[in-house]
Amino acid sequence: MRPVAFIVAAALPALATGACRSSTNAGPEDANVYVPSGADAGLNADAEAGVDGAGLATGQVDRAGRPLVSILLVPDSLKDDYNAASTFDAPLSRTLGDGLTARLQALDTLAIGDAGPDPVDWPIEGGAHPLLPVLAPDALLVDTALPCASADGGYAASYLDIEREIFPGVFESNAVHTTCGGRTPSDDVVDTTLSLLVTRNRAGAAQVTQGLVGPAKPATQKFPYLAEPYSN
Repeated sequence: MRPVAFIVAAALPALATGACRSSTNAGPEDANVYVPSGADAGLNADAEAGVDGAGLATGQVDRAGRPLVSILLVPDSLKDDYNAASTFDAPLSRTLGDGLTARLQALDTLAIGDAGPDPVDWPIEGGAHPLLPVLAPDALLVDTALPCASADGGYAASYLDIEREIFPGVFESNAVHTTCGGRTPSDDVVDTTLSLLVTRNRAGAAQVTQGLVGPAKPATQKFPYLAEPYSN
């Protein structure tokens, strides 16, 4: 198995640039997104002046390495705890683990169309949901030794490619990853994730989709990866 690298995508890039470390945090491995250090003094000054809403805690405020995890899997009452937890702390707290497991179970049995409740595709064995160790770290896996391009010059479908190799029992696959993994601008990660959570991509199961067919024009493979503009 090739070595892979972890990459964590920040959800709030404006906070992740420049002075993105809070004075109350020690290492870059602790989180995805921080309140800027320069904001500490302003918050403290507001608190002393009695400004409404002042005294907000600085430090990690969000995490969003893997799409849809915090939106679909974390109950609202636990979002602050989840966003404050270190991406690479393992395992999750019992409360967070139970919250994610309950959401995973609920999504597994959603009704698809008029077919009635979906069968249980992700049975719980030993008290742990099979997808929890895949999704809980909330970090995309990337192999920088392999290209992200496909033979036709576009992007290869790479999302979850490395995970299928690392977790063969979960994905029921012994395939070796052949792409860079991670997530390319053209990957339909929402449909891929929804189908995985609801049907486990079971043979014959309907695709679970958000209803979008993709961008009007494909992204380019050069920074900033934007699609070429239309011309008259």
